[in-house]
Amino acid sequence: MMKILLVEPNIEGYTLMPSMSLAILKSYVNNRTKHKAEIADFIFNKKNWKEYLKMKIERFQPDIVGFSVMSFTYNQALRMTRFIKKNYNLLIIYGGIHAILMPEQTINNKEVDMICTCEGEEVLKELLDKNLNCKNVRGIWYKDKEGKIIRNINRKLIQNLDKLPFPDFDDYDLKKYFLISNHNLPIMASRGCPYNCTYCSNHAIKKKLKGKYVRFRSVKSIIDEIELRIKQYSNKGMRYLFFYDDIFILNKKFVFDFCKKFKEKGFDKVIKWNANVRANLVTDEIINAMKDAGCYEVRMGVEAGNDYIRNEVYKKDISKEQIFNAVNIAKKYGIRVRLNFIVGAPYETPEMIKETVDLADKINADYELFAILMPLPETEMKELCEKEGLIEQEGFRNSHEMYIDPVIRTKYTTRKQIKKIVRNIRIYQIKKYLSRGIRMKGFVFLWDLLAFFVYYRVKYGLEIDNAFRFTINKYYLGR
Repeated sequence: MMKILLVEPNIEGYTLMPSMSLAILKSYVNNRTKHKAEIADFIFNKKNWKEYLKMKIERFQPDIVGFSVMSFTYNQALRMTRFIKKNYNLLIIYGGIHAILMPEQTINNKEVDMICTCEGEEVLKELLDKNLNCKNVRGIWYKDKEGKIIRNINRKLIQNLDKLPFPDFDDYDLKKYFLISNHNLPIMASRGCPYNCTYCSNHAIKKKLKGKYVRFRSVKSIIDEIELRIKQYSNKGMRYLFFYDDIFILNKKFVFDFCKKFKEKGFDKVIKWNANVRANLVTDEIINAMKDAGCYEVRMGVEAGNDYIRNEVYKKDISKEQIFNAVNIAKKYGIRVRLNFIVGAPYETPEMIKETVDLADKINADYELFAILMPLPETEMKELCEKEGLIEQEGFRNSHEMYIDPVIRTKYTTRKQIKKIVRNIRIYQIKKYLSRGIRMKGFVFLWDLLAFFVYYRVKYGLEIDNAFRFTINKYYLGR
């Protein structure tokens, strides 16, 4: 029997929910193989990560440590890997989006022994079954005894997602997660996205992987998992499910079948849920069915107020009319709306950015997130930024701060101007937030806000933005 310790290297940034990918990998190893996996979760152990990592390694005694790496956790992963190599004689494997998109960069780090270049479940099984002998294991790049890099051919994507076991969250401190996530647990209904937005990794990943990219689980499988989660975690604080999918409503038949079965089981009386949607796919029929089955919120990417930036630069292919139509439909059925916006497109002027803020103000969603554009590896956006000479490489060293600190300038807007614009956006959001909180709860809101800053933010290392979850979001959810 082999042992693998799974790590998400989030020791600088923050997250609100446990890692779905690691929970699935752990479950797959433990339920589909003869081997053993555990997860080292650092979200509540960021300050003492070295001591926590040593404890996990020395207690579990793994044969290999696997890192799930995204571009904005890549440098954190390298720090942790160097620490492991300095103190232990352990093999290191990197997987995740960054390893898939940047395999040469990743494998060329001397501390990294091998990388997974596709979905990891079947790769890990074969690798562990062969006692970490990488020869002919599809989906693995590795270094031989002389240090030469061997690039095995890639493995096809898992086509039947029902073959995957339910995620195993037992290594996560769910009571703490429920506290900071407003009692949400992530759940996956599908993998993949058919659209080609230039800022998103999906279009780049599709080019690297083999097999059908967009895949859905069966409704029965999802319903069975929800039934299990209610039994497992209701007494620990789970009240809501967040569908992790890029676009939950891609398949209309799936949505209607799911909503019907969800109601038939009576789940709508014990648990609510929220999901990501896309404006051009939103209809009265879909939203009505979702609301009737317990959906309380939809999340939607708008990205930019300017049509040229949204559709020509970001290739979002969504009109303002579709955006307003989708929002109005959601509001009509009493479903909350969360919108995502991006600041810092290569050809964005200060006036164009103001269009985005004006659009957000006009829509008046329940929550808005303004992210700074991060040109992710291998995306069309990264290529465009490089072509225009806009990449500031040093920005990636602190890329976990991408939501508050821009890593690029635009062709017509300086870094200083973007910082000022972002500061003004945050002031706009704070004013709106304070006004809404006082209007909803008066002095109770001010007391809850004080409790967040004095206690919860300090205790759990949260960002200021999390204050929304401890106050207004809590009021919306009736707690």
